[in-house]
Amino acid sequence: MIGARSAEALALFKLAHVSDLHATAARFTRAGELNAKRAFGWLSYQARRRHKYRPEIAARVLDDLAALAPDHVAVTGDLTHMGLASEVSEAREWLARIGPPERVTLVPGNHDAYGGDVAHECVDAWLPYLNSDHAGGALFPSLRVRGPVALIGLSSAVPTPVHLATGRAGEAQLAPLADMLRDLAARKLFRVVLVHHPPTRTHVSWRRRLEDGPALCEILARAGAELVLHGHAHRAARDRIVTESGAIPVFGVPATSSAVMSRPGASQIFAIEPHARGFAITCELRALDLSSGAVVPAVGERVA
Repeated sequence: MIGARSAEALALFKLAHVSDLHATAARFTRAGELNAKRAFGWLSYQARRRHKYRPEIAARVLDDLAALAPDHVAVTGDLTHMGLASEVSEAREWLARIGPPERVTLVPGNHDAYGGDVAHECVDAWLPYLNSDHAGGALFPSLRVRGPVALIGLSSAVPTPVHLATGRAGEAQLAPLADMLRDLAARKLFRVVLVHHPPTRTHVSWRRRLEDGPALCEILARAGAELVLHGHAHRAARDRIVTESGAIPVFGVPATSSAVMSRPGASQIFAIEPHARGFAITCELRALDLSSGAVVPAVGERVA
């Protein structure tokens, strides 16, 4: 019962992170949906992706997440395999399973842009999860404030040629970002930047990079943030962006539906606690044990 909790416990904020759900069934249902990117994506889906990414695994990870009852959930893109209309609709049901829009913040991924532009059907279907607190103007960067936490969303989902899975935020998103981050710092909020592609190159190849990652890292190094969350690498990724006053931790998470033994479906939970000098942060990675079917703590660590 909330009335019995201490003031210290009330100050603790639990932020969950999942990414790359890939839990939809890829079905062509409309004329004109097929393009070169989707043709190769369809072959990949039939040959291996539908075996590597399974909805029953995503369901177990999300059931475990629901039992933990986090204060908020960040979803960093790739809800679909190819951004098909049937997948967009099905992904909306997965979002509802994660939680209501006021408790779930979403940014799109490169697979959601296979149709050529993520700003159409995906945005229409998922808008309540993408919108800023005060909707209006540009969709990204988005801003949501929940308790002591400010979630800043960037979209790196852009159309790419068949052989590439790169992303780009673009000047329109990056230009206002520094001022936004400084304003949130002045309000003493814990700033979490959400983007699908990792801003650093440590865990992805050239063909899967964030093209303007160096520009984003430079802004973050100057203006600051407390945490960056991404997907795309399909693994538990740890990195940092060095600033004059320390370092910003950068975390990636395995694909929610992954059946790959070395990096099975997982979520991560960040416990964020304000204190006199800033914030204390701990992280727990919770991964599916493919042999038992149980989701168990895999890694726990103090971040700051």
